[in-house]
Amino acid sequence: MKTRILAIVVLLIFMVECTKVGAAPAIIVLEHGFAENYNWTSNGHLALFNETYNFTQDDVAVYAYVKATFYSANLTWAWYDPAGELVYTYGGNANCVASPCDFIGGLRISGTWVAAKVGEWRVAFLADGTVIYSDYFWLRAVITQDNYWSFTVGPAPPFPIQGSLRVVIHPSNRTWSYYRIYMPYAANITAYDYRTMHPLSVTANQYSRVVVSLGEPRSGGYSFVLHFGLSVSYDLGGGNYVIAWREYPWERYNDVHTIREEYNITLPKQMILLDLVGYNSMDLKYNATQSTGRSVVIAENVTGQPFGWALMYRDISGVPYANSNGPVNSVPRPLLPLLPISLGGLSIWAAVMSVFLLTASELLSPIYSKGGYGILINRKRLRLAALLLVVIFMITIAYQLVLQQAVIQR
Repeated sequence: MKTRILAIVVLLIFMVECTKVGAAPAIIVLEHGFAENYNWTSNGHLALFNETYNFTQDDVAVYAYVKATFYSANLTWAWYDPAGELVYTYGGNANCVASPCDFIGGLRISGTWVAAKVGEWRVAFLADGTVIYSDYFWLRAVITQDNYWSFTVGPAPPFPIQGSLRVVIHPSNRTWSYYRIYMPYAANITAYDYRTMHPLSVTANQYSRVVVSLGEPRSGGYSFVLHFGLSVSYDLGGGNYVIAWREYPWERYNDVHTIREEYNITLPKQMILLDLVGYNSMDLKYNATQSTGRSVVIAENVTGQPFGWALMYRDISGVPYANSNGPVNSVPRPLLPLLPISLGGLSIWAAVMSVFLLTASELLSPIYSKGGYGILINRKRLRLAALLLVVIFMITIAYQLVLQQAVIQR
């Protein structure tokens, strides 16, 4: 009886395991990858062109292919962008009568929203809702232009900003006859050829679309400059200001290519940089210098998405502490009552004397206690005196810090 029950249990377990195995799609993948193009041969097989895992923003499309053996399944291609979001799916029921069979799924790149998402993409191949495999390809940027922005903040309130933009184009074919940019923050816009200094025609409509006529179709290496005034600085109160900047790359010549941008912001000498934060940028690359004036340089690659930054700075012309060229109005060093010594002098004297007394208590006391010179030194009192001097040192330092902060706030 027990043997019969054990056999039934084993049989049930075997049936459950068989059911689990049967639930998975019976498909064997023999080959998979990516290509720039493909064609079908006369016998129904797949002919691939330029197999690769690297694509650019100018490629027409990316095609994922698979060679597999199976009978019948619902096949799906799932495309994930560099941010990990599912952006496109394609598929349907398929039968493979004469195995192996070839299947292909594609995604257009050039001139579409896909071109703006540079980075590593993932493609998942599913059969009956089960992921059979995942593969990856890179969509790499094509730089069609370099932008060099320069902002100079005026030395006096309301701190007007003068800006310029130098554009260097890279396409080798002569396709650039005009340049369009969205500039709602700019006024008094002019432009000229960077090499010849010849003025260029500039037009702007009521929607802040600015068009620069390049005179004739231009090719790689051509450069021109826009000059303009800016209204992007805001007073936060208390001598604090912010420059808020927004970029709209898709407004550049209807171009979705990546733009290499550099911003050079020069602040007056009485300004200090407080903070710099990015918009749509997780890692804003910049460096700040304070040698001649105060300048901040930001470098970023922007691809078809809003981008910006906010630079916060403070006017310290009325605040009495040092700038990069030396002290403005240094904090006064008041003398102690009845003594011709300052707080700083007292703190230094207290520190030196405390070290001297502690050393004496450790070195001299043992020597004199053993000698027959009749000189008695109380070791405990030396330590107490040293401790008192340490307390005086800390109190004077704290008082100086409080005094300095009070002067700065005034």
